[in-house]
Amino acid sequence: MSLGLILNTALKSMEVSQLALSVASNNISNAQTPGYSRQRLVTSASTPLFQKGFDIGTGADAAQIEAQRNEFIERRLQHETSAHSREETLQRTLADIEVLFNDAGDTGLSQTITQFFNSFHTLAQDPASINSREQVRRSAQTLISAFRSRADQLGSVQAATNNAIVQDVTRINTLSGRIAKITADISKLEADGQPSNDLRDQRTNLVGELSELIDVQELESNGTYQLTTTGGRPLVFNGESLPLEARRALNGLYSIYSGLDEVTGDIGGGRLKAQLMIRDQYIPRYAGDLDQLAFDIVQQVNQLHAAGYDLDGNTGVNFFGSLATAANASRQIGLDPQVQASTRRIAPSGQPTGRDSEIARGIGNLLHEPVFSGGSVIEQYTRLVFQVGNDLNDADTQMTEREALLHQLQNRREAASGVSIDEETVQILQFQRAYQASAKMVQVVDELLQTLIGMSA
Repeated sequence: MSLGLILNTALKSMEVSQLALSVASNNISNAQTPGYSRQRLVTSASTPLFQKGFDIGTGADAAQIEAQRNEFIERRLQHETSAHSREETLQRTLADIEVLFNDAGDTGLSQTITQFFNSFHTLAQDPASINSREQVRRSAQTLISAFRSRADQLGSVQAATNNAIVQDVTRINTLSGRIAKITADISKLEADGQPSNDLRDQRTNLVGELSELIDVQELESNGTYQLTTTGGRPLVFNGESLPLEARRALNGLYSIYSGLDEVTGDIGGGRLKAQLMIRDQYIPRYAGDLDQLAFDIVQQVNQLHAAGYDLDGNTGVNFFGSLATAANASRQIGLDPQVQASTRRIAPSGQPTGRDSEIARGIGNLLHEPVFSGGSVIEQYTRLVFQVGNDLNDADTQMTEREALLHQLQNRREAASGVSIDEETVQILQFQRAYQASAKMVQVVDELLQTLIGMSA
């Protein structure tokens, strides 16, 4: 091998070492950058020369700078991010709803129901007492307010989740647009033979952020990139985004469309799925149970009260305003106009004299009678409270499990793609020594050349 070839090989080695040092330095600089994938310089042996019957190596070439990614872990991480976000949103919202049915202290609906029926037992002790009659009416008004308040609060949560759906769809479209733009930039760079590791990291970060909102799947093959929901609805195709749309129906609730197709039922994960579940499943179920309870109270109390006699000997007067169905009963419950106008219209007696307390006792006893849809009135309400608590407990459990799995995957990603300062330090020392060795080779060649020049002088 000629001294010139040796010199060229040493210089190439110095260039490769210098580039490797630059890559290691860049890794250290981005050690705390979220989503950054550790990079490595990939080298290959230079094309050998054939001299005097031997293949003589001519050093190493820098082939490419490769990002250390595990696509399987990245896909799992996206899926679990979506699932964790769904459970976290469910848990947080159900915890807010549970507060509405918290019977701690003396302000819960259970206490209000109990006080209402007990007020009739008090009235039974003196059916003609104006004070006791006023107490019955006040406890009824408190009961009515409690039902209406909880119905309104459930409606407020439903309205908030309905509006959140629109905001989530807007955010999804924003992220999809950014992903599409980065995908176009990646295609352009790679078509020109340039690396796109940093852009790919940016896209992965955006897809991860998108996964918090909606379940997604990535597919990249033969230069084609697709991003869809797990239901197969396209969000990004190469450099083009395909936005979703939230359309408001006549009932005020938003449905989600992809082009001309409604895809509300196809959403399988993420915060958007949780919002849909809260709005369309949980709240209607709780509101329906609350309505049924209010309706049953109205029906049972009116049935007895209408058979009783008031202070003026009148009968056939309802205590509550009549309700045709349980639908929206929690908001529509109210006193009968005659009872609202005068407590004399309260009918506690089973005789026209209005002095006995047969009806008042009967209404008071309804508190423990199994004549409601769910047994006694307290049992029926307890089932509602248990359902809310059970749903919250399930969400807590699911979130804890998802959180543990997500943490595990994040650790695995960090092991596969994260930057270790210690490891990069070893890389720096390794290529520093390689650079010094190549520099030493250049020095030796220079000395040899000087010797040859001296010999020929």
